[in-house]
Amino acid sequence: MSGMTTQVQVSGTELKVRIEKALNEKGLKKLITNLEKELNGEHSFLPHEVEMQIREEIANAGVAVSQHGGWYRCIAAYLLLPKLDELLAVKSMSEEKNVAPIVQKLRNEALRESLSTFGLDVPARYARTSSGTGQTRVRIPREQKQQLVETFLDALPTFEGLQEVLNTLPKNTSLTVKQIRSLVKRYLNIASRLQSVAAHE
Repeated sequence: MSGMTTQVQVSGTELKVRIEKALNEKGLKKLITNLEKELNGEHSFLPHEVEMQIREEIANAGVAVSQHGGWYRCIAAYLLLPKLDELLAVKSMSEEKNVAPIVQKLRNEALRESLSTFGLDVPARYARTSSGTGQTRVRIPREQKQQLVETFLDALPTFEGLQEVLNTLPKNTSLTVKQIRSLVKRYLNIASRLQSVAAHE
């Protein structure tokens, strides 16, 4: 196993046992399915090279991927392993509606630990902790926030130009074009939200 194997993950037979434990646990089915959908799409937060490394670890561990719903389902389970025991403990509680914020917090922490192993930051949508955890978000001064937004939107013409070029290309293209397409769409979505917020202020 390469040196990239995390201190929070395990390897070999133990990795196989824990991934299959996560996949077979009914209480984690919805959580893994939602994460699987995010991984198996044009806007996956997982870089291709990292995905390949995780696939290699899963394959080397001997996980029967095809029997467990495919690669992205297995990768989703792998990413949740740092907090698997805690998630299983919480999910065993009777009233699920009361544990949802805790599950979200544990999921975010698991992704943070897993991704940091590969030198990645957790996506913004997973960076927040649920309310009541004692952690607060750092507030940015209004002037700095405004400057950040303006600078971000300065690139809008460039990304709109890229979108026009991408619209002329076939859908089934190389990985590089796919990544550019994903980045452009993500930027334009954020830019649209920022403009909408600014219009209502």
